[in-house]
Amino acid sequence: MKYLITTLLFTLSLVAEKAPNFIIIYADDLGYADTSVQMMDADPSTKHKFIQTPGLDRLAEIGGRFTAGYSPTPTCTGSRMSIQFGKSSAAVQYRNVNDVLAKYQRPQGWENEVTMAQMLKDANLNYKTAFFGKGASQLGRFEDLGYDITDEIAGEIRGNGNAHGQYWDIKKQTPFPPDNPKRLHSLRKESVNFINEYAGKQPFFVMVSHYAAHIPFGCTREAFERNKKRWIEMGFDTDGMEAVPGDYILKPSGNANIEIAYAAMVYEMDMTVVDIIQALELKGELDNTYIIFTSDNGGGKAVLRKVNGDNRRFNGPLQEGKRSIFEGGIRVPTLISGPGIKPGSQISVPIVQYDFLTTMHDLSGSKTPLPEGVDGGSLRDVFYKGNSGKVERLSPGILHHYPCHYHPPISSIIIGDYKLMRHLNSGEIRLYNIKTDYREKNNLADSMPEKVASMDKLRQDYVDKIGGGSAEDVREAQFKAQDEASEQLKRIYKNKLAVLEKESPTDLEAKKAELLKALNVILKKHELNKEKARRHAELYSWRGYVDKNAAEAYVNANWVDYNWK
Repeated sequence: MKYLITTLLFTLSLVAEKAPNFIIIYADDLGYADTSVQMMDADPSTKHKFIQTPGLDRLAEIGGRFTAGYSPTPTCTGSRMSIQFGKSSAAVQYRNVNDVLAKYQRPQGWENEVTMAQMLKDANLNYKTAFFGKGASQLGRFEDLGYDITDEIAGEIRGNGNAHGQYWDIKKQTPFPPDNPKRLHSLRKESVNFINEYAGKQPFFVMVSHYAAHIPFGCTREAFERNKKRWIEMGFDTDGMEAVPGDYILKPSGNANIEIAYAAMVYEMDMTVVDIIQALELKGELDNTYIIFTSDNGGGKAVLRKVNGDNRRFNGPLQEGKRSIFEGGIRVPTLISGPGIKPGSQISVPIVQYDFLTTMHDLSGSKTPLPEGVDGGSLRDVFYKGNSGKVERLSPGILHHYPCHYHPPISSIIIGDYKLMRHLNSGEIRLYNIKTDYREKNNLADSMPEKVASMDKLRQDYVDKIGGGSAEDVREAQFKAQDEASEQLKRIYKNKLAVLEKESPTDLEAKKAELLKALNVILKKHELNKEKARRHAELYSWRGYVDKNAAEAYVNANWVDYNWK
């Protein structure tokens, strides 16, 4: 009897020490309220009125809704790099799409950084790793970043980018097969096949990175027709639905058709969640797997509402959307299930996606030191204790530093219940209690000067320490990049001109004029880019953009064609 008890305890010990599996399902541009999961019990507007996501409904039942889950940036590229390295986008030094400053801060790229997959590999715990879907072109191929298995196409040195969500064959611009728009179903099948192959045999980590819900929208005809039927039955506006020409499923037009296609696309993306949960159940690995669902930034498909006469974007109750540091641009649907997480729970502790690397390091039982300079903290305490749990980060809070040269440049820090935002052009500061005022209606900056001063100092000290860059740094980088590109084009032009003159065709002068005209078209575009960056310095709006028409008019009035002799 004593032997049996000892054996049983030993077996239970082995089960308890078994390394968990990790799955991240990453949506693209999915808004906070673009699912059928009500993210906040007390606020019905945090779920969509029409979209159905049964997979996420199930994930919410077996896990937790993290109501204050944040993406690292309000646009895709910086988030996709940040989540991989466990660092804020400011520390990664890639803060927005086409970050011009990164070229000068990181001329050698990011080869010395450690991804989530490589961290697990370095733990020597026999993890099998896979990555399917949209990556980050700046990082190259993910098969070189610690991922054993990827769906990357041979010969494409930059891996999977946005274009893979637009064409089946990028070079030929071949459209998707009708049964696999935006690779929705091949991504689902590849991830499930991976789970079926390795679940129960060895611990694994797989990241499934969808191209949905990024534009252009796409869905199968079956999904569209099913959602169209529901749309009509629920009494929504059908104006213009039948009068839309062309392929309204892959390229929908008309308000009703766009809404239906979007809902159908999100539903088909959600099928990945359904099938992954089912595969884990069949393999007996659901209880030993952390499933994380989230999005790379706030909703691209925001709802427009009139506020004081102006059109404003909203994602559910949250202000703004993609490209904004207001909550609608960075607070994203985040659902997590796994060991220790109470089923059906609602957790309001703020978390950010660059916490995931540190969390996986902790939960895997890795004895290898964390990669140098990680910002994120382990979510173990929050997973096991819910709202009483704490996250200890190396960074002073959750940072969103966005010194973008074509959007309002805003730097933000979240500490506890408070979020401070500084406009990097005007210097204006806003402070919100985002626990009670997640709609960001009540600016507390004037009434809480001490908190403003302390939070802003922590934010600025951190940005300075890691070389996060200022809005002026970014604009100067834009000027430099445009000038360098122009000089390179001039050198190419001179070389082509020399060849042309050597060949001396009968229409030499006409060809020379054509060559010079083509050069000036591009040089003028570069000057326009610089003019927009100059005007950006005077952009004090929290939501607006540089007046492109005014910038173009100024350049047109002052432009002098280049003419090399």
